[in-house]
This record gives sequence, C-alpha cells and structure tokens, in this order.
Amino acid sequence: MRKLRTLDTHGDYVQEILDEFNERAHEFGVTKENLVTVNVLPPMPGVKVATGKGTSDPSVRVVFIYWSDE
Repeated sequence: MRKLRTLDTHGDYVQEILDEFNERAHEFGVTKENLVTVNVLPPMPGVKVATGKGTSDPSVRVVFIYWSDE
C-alpha cells in the first residue's frame, strides 16, 4: 500500500537542497510522478546544520511530500 511521506531538511540554500534531493531521490523511492509538493519555510529554531568547519544556523527549511510504496 502506498503511504504519504515527508522529508524535512534544513540548509543554507534552497537550490543546494533541491540538487541533493534530486541526486538522492532514488534512495527515497521518489519519482517526479510521486512528488506531491515542495515547500520552503523559515528554519526551525535551535536546528544546526553540519558544515566543513563545524555547525551553523540554517537559512531555510525545505519540506518534500511524496507518495512511497515502501
């Protein structure tokens, strides 16, 4: 049975997050046909992202909603 799933991620740039998602979509079992929506929101307080020099505060939050057979 298909399930509606979400992937909620934080980062510095929307394009950076979209590029990584597109590269790894097969890992999540996502195709263009299964993708329902992509939302860009302000980052959640208290969340940190890993960088090459430690951690930093993210600039954006991107939420992917998609159908999954897994």
